[in-house]
Amino acid sequence: MVRPRSVSRFVISAAVAALSIAGCGSGSDTTGGAGTTGTAGSSQAGSGGPGGSTGTAGRGGTTGTGGAGVAGTTGSGGIAGSTVGSGGRGGTTGSAGTTGSAGTTGSGGSAGTGVGGAAGSGAGGSGMTVGMSSGCGKTPTIASSMYNNGHHIPITAANMAREYILNVPTNYDNTHPYKLIIAYHELNGNDDEMYGHQYYHLLPLANNTAIFVAPNGQQGNANCTQASGCGWPNPNNTDLQLADALVALIEESFCVDTNRIFATGWSYGGSMSYKTACERPLGGVASGFTRAVAVYSGAQLSGTCTPSKPVAYYASHGTNDTVLNYSGGVTLSQNFAKANGCTWMTPAMVTSGNHVCTSMMGCATGYPVEFCSFNGPHTPDPTDPGQSKSWEYQNVWDFFSQF
Repeated sequence: MVRPRSVSRFVISAAVAALSIAGCGSGSDTTGGAGTTGTAGSSQAGSGGPGGSTGTAGRGGTTGTGGAGVAGTTGSGGIAGSTVGSGGRGGTTGSAGTTGSAGTTGSGGSAGTGVGGAAGSGAGGSGMTVGMSSGCGKTPTIASSMYNNGHHIPITAANMAREYILNVPTNYDNTHPYKLIIAYHELNGNDDEMYGHQYYHLLPLANNTAIFVAPNGQQGNANCTQASGCGWPNPNNTDLQLADALVALIEESFCVDTNRIFATGWSYGGSMSYKTACERPLGGVASGFTRAVAVYSGAQLSGTCTPSKPVAYYASHGTNDTVLNYSGGVTLSQNFAKANGCTWMTPAMVTSGNHVCTSMMGCATGYPVEFCSFNGPHTPDPTDPGQSKSWEYQNVWDFFSQF
């Protein structure tokens, strides 16, 4: 099914974009193992010995040692061993330390108190255990001739024939769970463009630690056959159902860390990334899968949504953006700051000089919100004065890598 496509060069016409806006706007690595809770020694009533002496108190359990994080993955610690890391999607935070031993029972005295395992010190600093998809330990069901070469792979979602392009680590190991990153293209873009631009330039930064997928947008309620006019209008959530189908298929075909699935996109793709995070938060709904997103110059163009469950959120927006308003991008970040329990403060607004990134304070552990302001137009490739290389994608990779 390989066929040539016209590929946009990250250029969006203001006229087409304005039309889109008018119609929308209502819109591995293994971590350190989770430590189990140290159980308190049971209390026994002291039977009075001769002379009514009190029994001695039981000894506290020893502190569990921190599990070592492997290859920079996350090892998040529970507090004093009081929570248990749960595997699979939506697992709660667990400690990477081994189990603290329970306190021994005091004979005739007060119960010994076991001390839970200490938080693990695994590299990464995540907050969730590794989730193993159904494809782990199995031979991939998608033939190797279909990926890592720009091939258009067919898929049906919401009764519509769609397609996507896939990249899998060249040293893929079916026993190792990998991050999964969904890259949504902008208006007048397509899956070919995402492949050509290495999924917003994150593919080389991942260095074989992630699986990348670029779904193709739609136009006229059908899969796009050209870049011009291709976007993410998401009528009746048909684009969201495409994301659902892709995640399910890739989880079944490959070994995916189900607790580390991310989405990213620029402009219309940023809109779809926001929608995916809002509607499919990891642990928030039964079908949720989104751990974090990165939105470049976004707006609500794929159907409105107000987030109610936390998803780690990174955004950037140019203060000279004449296509999608800067203040609208700030508002999207504020929406997730509220859902993530952050204390909102208006990000620094850059009108000259280098970009400035503002991290919100007080966010729930593992759910940061970061907003980067830059003096520039509607672009996914902002640069600081005097620099030829964009700072954006290293920022995004660093943001995703903390989970």
